Amino acid sequence: MTIIASGGILKEVLEAADILAQGEFRCSVLGMHTIKPIDRQAILEAGLQTGGIVTVEEHTVDGGLGSAVAEVCMDAGVHPRRFVRLGLRSGFSSIVGAQEYLRKCYGLDSASIAMAVQRLLHERPQASEGPDVNGGGADK
Repeated sequence: MTIIASGGILKEVLEAADILAQGEFRCSVLGMHTIKPIDRQAILEAGLQTGGIVTVEEHTVDGGLGSAVAEVCMDAGVHPRRFVRLGLRSGFSSIVGAQEYLRKCYGLDSASIAMAVQRLLHERPQASEGPDVNGGGADK
């Protein structure tokens, strides 16, 4: 599995990868420093090498990092067996608080990211289905 993130959430993703490694799950982490231009080669290599991609972003998933990664994969004909975008689903947050608190509320803290990846790794992908772009994140 490859976890791709951009910005400040990358720290949580690295911690999640450490949590997963303690449980004998190995994940690659790809820090995407820009969305445009996007590092197409790194994304395609990740999709081919690991067979699964999880994107993590601290805003709505619509039109964000996960969408850009999905476009790169689909345009190149690379279809990861597992694909999930973690982030906010839609609308505005009614929750107010410190960043750490908000990340936990929305499933974007390291423990929640690790659990989402573990769930994805335990799911049996269906060969006839395309990537799952509806998973992750809380609707709040």
